Amino acid sequence: MHDWALERILNDHPFSVGCLAWSKDDSILLTSADNFIQLWDTRTGECKRRLEQHSDTVTALAWLPDGSGFISGGLDYNILHWDADGNLRDKWAATSIRVTDLAITPDFARLVTVGMHQLPVSIESLPGRDVQSGDAAAAGAAASRASENRMIIYDLATKQVESTIRLDGELTSVKVSQDSRFALINHAPDEIHLWDLDAARLSRKFTGQKQGRHVIRSCFGGHDGNFVVSGSEGASYFCSMHLYLDAASDMITDMIDGNVYVWHRDTGTLVEVLSGHGEGSVNSVAWNPQNYQMFASCSDDHTIRIWEAPPEMMIEESLPAQSFAENGNGKGKTRQRWDGEGLEI
Repeated sequence: MHDWALERILNDHPFSVGCLAWSKDDSILLTSADNFIQLWDTRTGECKRRLEQHSDTVTALAWLPDGSGFISGGLDYNILHWDADGNLRDKWAATSIRVTDLAITPDFARLVTVGMHQLPVSIESLPGRDVQSGDAAAAGAAASRASENRMIIYDLATKQVESTIRLDGELTSVKVSQDSRFALINHAPDEIHLWDLDAARLSRKFTGQKQGRHVIRSCFGGHDGNFVVSGSEGASYFCSMHLYLDAASDMITDMIDGNVYVWHRDTGTLVEVLSGHGEGSVNSVAWNPQNYQMFASCSDDHTIRIWEAPPEMMIEESLPAQSFAENGNGKGKTRQRWDGEGLEI
């Protein structure tokens, strides 16, 4: 167990903090709270600037690969390009989606966004409305909207749309592989999609983890990004209400998860299911960019856990998953090869 110490608290946010992003040289930490973006000096803890150009919640912050600036996206349909000092360099034409996440490809070629596109609903399509009578409620409802979820791929240099892909289900996060070829999208309910950006097609689906109501963020991992890792939604509230019902025990077991899942990217085979977190969802995972055997996970249980994969897994990562997990579920002796330390936060 490592000794961890709190170094600094950045507590001058006007609302709950939604996003974080370190600069490439780690001198600046970006945070967002509602429609505000703040730039923090990581050495002094001083807030250098507060940016207020977004008119709705900022949902995504991503630094450019060369560290020269960053891009922000929000529910206000806007994508903004900033320099490293927080000066607005460019405002893209309004996108067609309320952006829920975005990622820049490491080769500086593309910006991948996911979000919700609003569709107008005509009065005629509303059930139970008397359009001819001038129903005021119907007129008001006509302004309401249905929606569809989309991934939009932009050419980063020209800001032109390369592809618009309509998807079913809610899209909560997007990550791009180091070779800039693949995008990993968390897709509720209960799927993670791997998209080939060059071909603009779905390459693979990863299943097993649970996601329904919460935002879950996955990542690529391993030396060549050959693993996919994700947390999973938990349902401790359901357990507390129904644990006394013996007849519901199987259903409870199916619903309650809160584990970490590891798959091979190229085969889609489940390598490990890692338990250890407490009640609630495992919300996000991040693979260490320097130590390719290590990643972190964070959970509703108020802990961050650091996991280290067995060395032989990194050496033989292209082999079938059966060499690391029994029955494809991560149970048995292989689980002991992973080291998970819970760190209270």
